[in-house]
Amino acid sequence: MECIPSQSWLQKITSEDKVLLINPPIQEVRYAWIRWNQPTDLLILSSKLKNEAGCKVELLDFMLPTESGRVPMRDLAKAKEVRTKNIKTTYKARTYGLPLEEATQQLTSILPNWTPTHIVITTMTTYWFETLRPVISYMKTICPSAQVSIMGAYPVYETDHAMRMNADYLITDYFDTAEYCPDFEVYSGEITKFLHNGRTLLFGGLRLSDNSANAIEQIKSLRRQNIRDFVFFESNIFREDCKPLLEMLTALEKEKLSINLHGLCGLEIRNATEGIYTKMLQAGYRSFFLEYDLDNTELNKDSYRRAYLELVKHNSGRISSGNLAGFIMIGTAEDELERLFRHTLNLLEMCGSIIPKPFTPTINSEKYIEVKQKHGLDKLTPHVFPLAVDNGITREEYMEFYQHTSFLNEKRLGQSFDFFDNHYCSVALKRSLGKKGMMI
Repeated sequence: MECIPSQSWLQKITSEDKVLLINPPIQEVRYAWIRWNQPTDLLILSSKLKNEAGCKVELLDFMLPTESGRVPMRDLAKAKEVRTKNIKTTYKARTYGLPLEEATQQLTSILPNWTPTHIVITTMTTYWFETLRPVISYMKTICPSAQVSIMGAYPVYETDHAMRMNADYLITDYFDTAEYCPDFEVYSGEITKFLHNGRTLLFGGLRLSDNSANAIEQIKSLRRQNIRDFVFFESNIFREDCKPLLEMLTALEKEKLSINLHGLCGLEIRNATEGIYTKMLQAGYRSFFLEYDLDNTELNKDSYRRAYLELVKHNSGRISSGNLAGFIMIGTAEDELERLFRHTLNLLEMCGSIIPKPFTPTINSEKYIEVKQKHGLDKLTPHVFPLAVDNGITREEYMEFYQHTSFLNEKRLGQSFDFFDNHYCSVALKRSLGKKGMMI
């Protein structure tokens, strides 16, 4: 195994190479983004490889949603366990993604005609590494001549741990892809489409560039594939006084592109400029999920009030039930149950729907390192509440609170997040909440 910088790795790729990019399945307690998942880093790398190396690139995306719009899911025989002061908490674990056997069966059938020389695997986080070993073992068995590389946050920040995965190369920094758009068209290629049993994209995960032409190019690429639903996977699309977003919205208007946009993340509402929500609605935004906004430990109600007035009161009927929601962050070191319950009711009143967002420490922060050393890298998953030991809230209380907020969440039967089933009590509560409406 060799640890190698991205630029040195790229120099190994020639126009004669055939590169297979893999977005692996994940093992997790729960996975909220079951309807919205796209390996943006791999799609951008595909553009870079095609442009700079001139090689052939295909994609095996285990997390590609099925025709039902959902990432496949199956329960595991084992469960995750966390021990704190001799108290054991057990979490039911699941695997999300296409079954490995099914995917490799498809790959095996095309090998006589197309055999990869390089296989590149990534993970969305540092702690979703558990599926890497079996995926790499399968790949090395059916493609023994291919060089296997791991890229992304896992080998960059957890290099020593990643060295256990039996890859040939660990890419220890990030590729420079600032000038590239995601290669959405790779999904339409004959081989990639065959690997996914004929399935292709259902939505487009966009990258909000400081150059509005870049975003428009991404949208046009997806419209050629008859994609109408889009989401920006960004930490803050309201950055820089909303300038990049405003430029993109203006360009959309000039191009007369009719699309559906979904604000599933990155809506840091204290950064919202006057009129931005109206412009978003006019450009095709259909859902707004507001990031948790606090002044010290209490809700920044002014930010929520501005969002409500512009999205609901002044645009009556423009947002359907469940498409305006407020995130509530749970699992931080400063949590207090009473305050969290109060914020839950406040958000329900102001937004109509609430979405619990379990917290995990920032990669490589002091708290991240502490949790990793105490419990292990895999216990950094936010859904096992790694900071519960610091704030005096038990993991059982967190699970109960999570279920409480999930049950109240009107979005659970919608198109983005699923928390509960269609049993009578869930449906009845949803109808009750819908009749109550939103107040401020």
